[in-house]
Amino acid sequence: MPLITQRPPGPLIALSTDFIRVKEYFEAIVASSGDLICTTDVTGRVIYFSPGAEAMLGRTADATAGRPAHDFYVEGRAAAKQLMRLLRKSSDGRVHNHEMRVKAAGDRVLHVSMSLSYLKDPRGRVIGTLGIAKDISDRVELERRLREMTRTDDLTGLYNQRHFHERLREEAARARRQGDPLSMVVFDLDGFKQVNDRLGHLAGDRILKAFAGAVGDSVRREVDLCFRYGGDEFVLLLPGTTAARGARVARRIVKAAEPLAKEGVTASWGVAQLPASGDASAFVRAADAAMFMMKAGKAGVRRRGTDLARAYAPPERGGSRRV
Repeated sequence: MPLITQRPPGPLIALSTDFIRVKEYFEAIVASSGDLICTTDVTGRVIYFSPGAEAMLGRTADATAGRPAHDFYVEGRAAAKQLMRLLRKSSDGRVHNHEMRVKAAGDRVLHVSMSLSYLKDPRGRVIGTLGIAKDISDRVELERRLREMTRTDDLTGLYNQRHFHERLREEAARARRQGDPLSMVVFDLDGFKQVNDRLGHLAGDRILKAFAGAVGDSVRREVDLCFRYGGDEFVLLLPGTTAARGARVARRIVKAAEPLAKEGVTASWGVAQLPASGDASAFVRAADAAMFMMKAGKAGVRRRGTDLARAYAPPERGGSRRV
């Protein structure tokens, strides 16, 4: 039987000390990071949850350990499957800066940039994943505000002309695809130019904001779309709404804006429903024509072509020439 020669204790003690130092050094680095650092096993359950993760999500490591990581994704299992799909397809076994949403304590939702890689044992076998996420909620909110600024009217807070053209195409396509009605209401303020010229732009701005308020208070929030097309022209897009119901909405808005009549401003309006062809230009022209029929019936009201009508005039006419 061969003799077993014991190694001197010195190197082992040195190795153990070095290992402890490296471990402590690594833990100090992780503890000082404000990023979310998390590891999971091969079943996707949380094994390690860093102090930065605790601070970011407002959840303790003890309460998190053993739970499926997808419990903390807003999109749940679908988000986890997408991450793993990206990881499998990656050329270097890593996912870099994947933006997603995670759940934090207190029903908060954070936007994070997630980087993910496999964890492997010394034999190269996958034993789990390592995820590192940075909180980018402030950046996402700033981007949202900048986008909002590009599509809203500075004075009234309603959507602007540029966004109208984008949403008209989207809503018309959706209505045709789903077989739902879509109606449009076009408003033009009568007497506004005279009041604006007589009392000045501050008075004119106040009237426009007051009418915009009547519009916003009379529609379904998060469903109906309200636009200041330009000048004293306003447009509504009413998804899932017939022309008859759109007319009721228009009357409700005019009723809410009645106080402006004391200042010499009223509203002419017209409503139309998206035709079966889905032709957006015909849709706009029908609503515009209906509005001018109302305007024509008002004594002393100047009839003029609208910017909206000109934008959607048939090519052969070259634009609206109403005066």
